[in-house]
Amino acid sequence: MDIIKFQNIFDGAELSGERIILKQDLHEAIKYVHENYTYKILKDITAVEKRDGRVELTYHLYSVEDEEDLLISITVKDEAESIIDIFKSAIADENEIYDMFGIKFSGNDTLKRLYLPESWEGFPLRKDYIESDERLAWDDSNNTQA
Repeated sequence: MDIIKFQNIFDGAELSGERIILKQDLHEAIKYVHENYTYKILKDITAVEKRDGRVELTYHLYSVEDEEDLLISITVKDEAESIIDIFKSAIADENEIYDMFGIKFSGNDTLKRLYLPESWEGFPLRKDYIESDERLAWDDSNNTQA
């Protein structure tokens, strides 16, 4: 991949180790890579909350042809652009990130809780989630010894 050409097209993109870090234009950057290079598989999307409360999303793409991985990251506050029109497999990852972190993906009309009930309040993998929440407590009262 020609990183200089990529940086000229996507202003503010940086190369950090093996990762491309975007400041904006996530959807367009993923679409560009998919259309112009051999990265045709989305392995996963991961999320990590940073100390400032923003969430870093990392998109792990793979090229079967070149047997290469490509990581593209962007930091968001509460919303990111959906890529389900480029990679249908992104639906599950976007739903999981919404469920655990509360990040909304614009363009994903199927966004819903994946593991937790729709009535669940809060997002358990956020740093501000209440640790003493009784819903998370283990109940040994029904545990019988054999």
